[in-house]
Amino acid sequence: MSLAHLIVLNRSGSGAASATPEPLADACIIATCLREVRVASLPVSSQPSSAQCHAAGFERYTGWEAYRFLLQLACGLESEIAGETEIFGQIKDGWQRYEAARPGEAAALRPWMQRLLQDTKEIRSEYVVGLGSATYGSLVRRLLGADVGGSTLLLGAGQLAEAVLPYLDGEVIIANRHRARGEELIAKQRAGAIGRMRAAGGAACEEELAAWRSVRNVVICIPADAGHDAARVAAWRSRSMPGGKVLHLGIHDPAGSAWEHIAGLCTLRELFGLRDAQAAQREALLARARRACFTRAQLARLDDADGARPGSASHGWEDLAVFQAFGY
Repeated sequence: MSLAHLIVLNRSGSGAASATPEPLADACIIATCLREVRVASLPVSSQPSSAQCHAAGFERYTGWEAYRFLLQLACGLESEIAGETEIFGQIKDGWQRYEAARPGEAAALRPWMQRLLQDTKEIRSEYVVGLGSATYGSLVRRLLGADVGGSTLLLGAGQLAEAVLPYLDGEVIIANRHRARGEELIAKQRAGAIGRMRAAGGAACEEELAAWRSVRNVVICIPADAGHDAARVAAWRSRSMPGGKVLHLGIHDPAGSAWEHIAGLCTLRELFGLRDAQAAQREALLARARRACFTRAQLARLDDADGARPGSASHGWEDLAVFQAFGY
């Protein structure tokens, strides 16, 4: 079936249906909590008009633009969280249900859906997979780097510590002013099988200071404490093992504090800097993924104009410049 026959309707979760009957009610439907997408392959003369689609709350795409929208959707580029993977599975599930329920209608759409699934896998593997997250825990893990597998003292047991804990490997000692809160946090994490964990008293008591002297890393999830930080710094400096890192998530600038001269100290300044750099890298990769979707859609248009089988690509990237030069 020609690419000109491909039509896609997209309606956001807030879109209200007002047309009766709704357009493409018998199409392949991909429904999520945020949108409804209808996909069909129909002769141009049988396709609903833009006015009909708009009246029902749908955006309408046809031809190569419909294919580009499907690619961007399947790659997670139309999602609230750009690059998410769940939508790809929802598209595959929706297509499989449609094939089983309406094999006759599915036959015309099948070549383009097969091409869509293949192109999506290739674009995702090159540009989207491994974008990384920007949670406190994931950023802490990246800041620790190769040291993440060593023993770690986690100072504090509030929400920030709870977010960081699942990203720590090896032995973890949770030191908190109230030991019971540390034990409670450990109990909540048991199902995750996170190495060995134990709780210790806090507020720079001897048990906490002993942990400072024995662990490889320390992650501080409490504010600066002028009354106790000097003892913590002294305990860290008395360690016999080399290396290791201190991540202080309670301060932004160590200047003027007991932490000022700790070698390799990372604070919120470094964590937010990593977040921003990662966000810039992520946006660059997502932009490249969007360009790849555009290019793949243009190649599908070229193959269609050349009479190639829709499910396969007979042209390469080098053909696209010639294709565009002639105004296709």
